[in-house]
Amino acid sequence: MDPYPIKFIYNVSQIFLCSYMSIEAALLAYRSSYTLHCNDYINDNPPIANILWLFYISKIWDLWDTIFIVIGKKWRQLSFLHVYHHASIIFVCWFNINLQYDGDVFLTIFLNSFIHTIMYTYYFICMHTKDTKTGKHLPIWWKSSLTMLQMIQFMTMMVQATAQYLFSGECTAHNSAVTAFYFYYVLLMLGLFLNFFVVNYIKPKKKKKMSKAE
Repeated sequence: MDPYPIKFIYNVSQIFLCSYMSIEAALLAYRSSYTLHCNDYINDNPPIANILWLFYISKIWDLWDTIFIVIGKKWRQLSFLHVYHHASIIFVCWFNINLQYDGDVFLTIFLNSFIHTIMYTYYFICMHTKDTKTGKHLPIWWKSSLTMLQMIQFMTMMVQATAQYLFSGECTAHNSAVTAFYFYYVLLMLGLFLNFFVVNYIKPKKKKKMSKAE
């Protein structure tokens, strides 16, 4: 089953939503004079509140990806990486909202929304690149670059978490335990995406080279 009309609307909505969140997070950081770390949470009128709430809702909206996998019976895509990522990120966003931690989350919103804008653009293109004879989707050359961008995103977030931890004494709103949790969560995500990259792009290339040599 291929619910093309629903997937069409969904991918377009994600492109616009993620574009808005990435631009709004960047403008918010600029207007609030945010730096890479040590941005306190303002209880009376937190600048980050609205965009953080929207970011949290967007992670629930992302669950349509799982629904499409189940409907299409594409069980190979229902990997541990997919299930863990979509389930855990909802909890992490909820945790950040209720903890009222700090304004540093703007960087996560900007980076993640920017990557998701590219990702859903990729999904949208994939919908319209089917081989008329086989019915299968044709490969898109920059697919591996998307995974690399996702890994760069995680490494940038880890740099921010490291800065938070090293200079935690200067930041009144920071909690070292929460910062450590953030760091190791992102580190695990980096490891999972790195494994995905190796299995799907590095190993197949090595097999092709070996077969050619034989």
